[in-house]
Amino acid sequence: MKRPVAISDSANFYVSAERIFDPTLKNVPVIVLSNNDGCAIARSDEAKALGIKMGTPLHYIREKVDAHGIRVFSSNYTLYGDISRRVVEVYEDFTPNVEIYSIDECFLDFVGFKDRTAHAMALRSAVLRKVGVPVRIGIAPTKTLAKCANDIAKKNPIFAGVLDMMDESLANWLLPRVPIGDIWGVGRKTTDKLRALGVHTAADLRDLPIRQARAVGTVVLERIVLELQGEACLAFEDVVPQRKGMAVTRSAGTPMTDFDTLFQAISAHASRGAEKLRQHGLVAGTLTVFFHTNKHRPDRPQYTASRTTRMTPMSSDTFDLVEAARHCAEAAWPKSDVKR
Repeated sequence: MKRPVAISDSANFYVSAERIFDPTLKNVPVIVLSNNDGCAIARSDEAKALGIKMGTPLHYIREKVDAHGIRVFSSNYTLYGDISRRVVEVYEDFTPNVEIYSIDECFLDFVGFKDRTAHAMALRSAVLRKVGVPVRIGIAPTKTLAKCANDIAKKNPIFAGVLDMMDESLANWLLPRVPIGDIWGVGRKTTDKLRALGVHTAADLRDLPIRQARAVGTVVLERIVLELQGEACLAFEDVVPQRKGMAVTRSAGTPMTDFDTLFQAISAHASRGAEKLRQHGLVAGTLTVFFHTNKHRPDRPQYTASRTTRMTPMSSDTFDLVEAARHCAEAAWPKSDVKR
């Protein structure tokens, strides 16, 4: 028997968290910026309607911000972490098992509930009442299908924020409406390969022969195909797995045209990475440095580089990571003149 799994995600989470403490933000365009106030990393629906794209640098949209009175906030991860914890506490009142997937998404065990839609609706109401954050819920026999259901519920108000796709006939009707690029786990390069084969929707991918799926995207794509067919390949984990990696990334507010300026930023990121490792009681076995030119300036020469080094012995020491980062950055630095 197929076991129902749900995924609940918070709508425009960072914006929703800011709105909890400032009612004047309701129904007005809001964006939240990355750590260094460089790029938009969260947008309210009103901001999206004005054409604000995810990841756009603030200085590219300053005129639009001023013209439309868009409210702009620096990211506050302490606040967002606290709100996320409170949302999870509500989830735990409605299901015996919660798997935290990200700061604003959780998989929920929905086994044993006779009316899953009613249960999900009650959960949504409880989160909104107790925390103040709107959430959407997708339910299906696999995680991949649940993600599809969640995305459909997100984009179609007719579902009122909840879509139960346990019924195979309903999945058969809805999957042809899900673009291949929207499927969880299907990246841009794989999307391009699949489109070249005539695979454009979730239904097309579901019907792709397993051997062909493996040839296109290895065993990962094979599992996605099986999950779209209703066969659970991704286990439900009620214990958070140990981190296998972490990253510290930023966009530059001003152009970096010399190595010393770049390394000053990389050194700060390596120091922050070492701090995060120590906080989690971890050590690094490898370190990668990567940087690229401004993709929003196609009129300029483009350059992307990365270098990886093995940490021997493994370490979380700031000095070790900064030195390793310097070696990687020096090796990756372009020999020709490129405006970054």
